[in-house]
Amino acid sequence: MQVVTLLSGGLDSTTLLYHLLDDGYEVYALTILYGQRHSREASAAKRIAERAGVNHVLVDLWDLKSVLHSALTGHAEVPSPTAETPDAYAQSLQSTVVPNRNMIMLSIAAGYAYSIGAHAVAYAAHASDYAVYPDCRPEFVQALEKALQVSLDDSSFKVIAPFVHMKKAEIVRLGKLLGVPFELTWSCYCGGRKHCGRCSSCKERHRAFVEAGVEDPTEYETEPII
Repeated sequence: MQVVTLLSGGLDSTTLLYHLLDDGYEVYALTILYGQRHSREASAAKRIAERAGVNHVLVDLWDLKSVLHSALTGHAEVPSPTAETPDAYAQSLQSTVVPNRNMIMLSIAAGYAYSIGAHAVAYAAHASDYAVYPDCRPEFVQALEKALQVSLDDSSFKVIAPFVHMKKAEIVRLGKLLGVPFELTWSCYCGGRKHCGRCSSCKERHRAFVEAGVEDPTEYETEPII
């Protein structure tokens, strides 16, 4: 069965790619630029797709940054929360919400899927993101699947989100079992040579490895405090 999966180049979407391949899917990877501050994730996605041997398409929607206001699109500074200020950590995460991002990207993925005769799209929503990102919650997955079935006139069309009830640490454990090249993935909100180790994404990434009991292969500028 063919499936189009969103591949950001991050830890979660890369693990999903390997999970789908392990399940026997014919995978088409889709990376979407929407005006992010840097292209490190997109570069990582390209390398990961090459390593996995899957078809990879990059779609540039750069002008979306003019209407999708978020710290990730340069409309605000990305805060670097500390362990001593949990409120600042929550505010940092909230500032990275890109309004309706998954709806937009999955709609494009669905159109791509339809054009190649596929009947499914996949993305790596997980339970650790419920509190901040509404388009990672189970009710969103269910509602979007129904909407896409109607818009494509295809009652068999599926939105595959196998991690939606999993924590990030569980995804790391699964990725370890699947042989995911974690060292190729990129999670940092900054676009430096190494992960900064200070932003909320770096901290969440490192915490997931620690909680999973898996060695973190990431190179950090500053060791994350979690």
